[in-house]
Amino acid sequence: MIAPWVVGIDGCPGGWVAVAQPKAPGAPEEVRAEVAPRLVDLLERFDAVGLAGIDMPIGLSGGGPRECDLAARARLGRRGSSVFPAPLRPALAATTHHEASEVSREACGKGVSAQAWNLFPRVREVDRLLGEQVAWREKLVEVHPELSFLAMNDGEPLPASKHRIDGIYRRRALVAEAFGTATIESVVAQLAGTRAKEDDMLDAFAVLWSARRWVEGRGVCLPADPPRDSHGLPMRITF
Repeated sequence: MIAPWVVGIDGCPGGWVAVAQPKAPGAPEEVRAEVAPRLVDLLERFDAVGLAGIDMPIGLSGGGPRECDLAARARLGRRGSSVFPAPLRPALAATTHHEASEVSREACGKGVSAQAWNLFPRVREVDRLLGEQVAWREKLVEVHPELSFLAMNDGEPLPASKHRIDGIYRRRALVAEAFGTATIESVVAQLAGTRAKEDDMLDAFAVLWSARRWVEGRGVCLPADPPRDSHGLPMRITF
């Protein structure tokens, strides 16, 4: 019988990167890394998925910020700026940044930043998958890597951004502590020649770490009792 995979997914240049391990207790500590331009193609690379964590919003507010985003920023303190506001559902269908900002301002009084707008295609991709293949609603959870690293770092936000060399070193050290240096080296080799960068890989590892905790019943959910959006999707961040 094929052991299902626990998968950690992050966006990367040109698509998505995943790091995965078998879910079954006692299964070999195999690790797989995959890159694909489309999320659905990435998920199809795995024979069976028990649970996948993804660093992308799932469940979108109709107006105003999501409670989970506010809670995540508060928990992260100085790293709170890494939590971009999730798009409002009414703005998701916009075809231009200007249109998205106008719809958002009408709904909640705030426009859409350039950084947030750049995430719209990926958010649409996740939302489309969950709308067209409802089985994924039970197997795909939202994870924010900075919350994962906070938990891996004894509950303390990391002092440096992942865009600084000392921030990369600290994240790599935490991943090595959780998964082993050999596992990192295996993933680096598997991703050679792809467009995935080191910070993408480390974020995917962090998401995998939280997905494994969720499978084991040890995960944390923000908020503890998440509301659902108009499509029935929970608005929560797990870690």
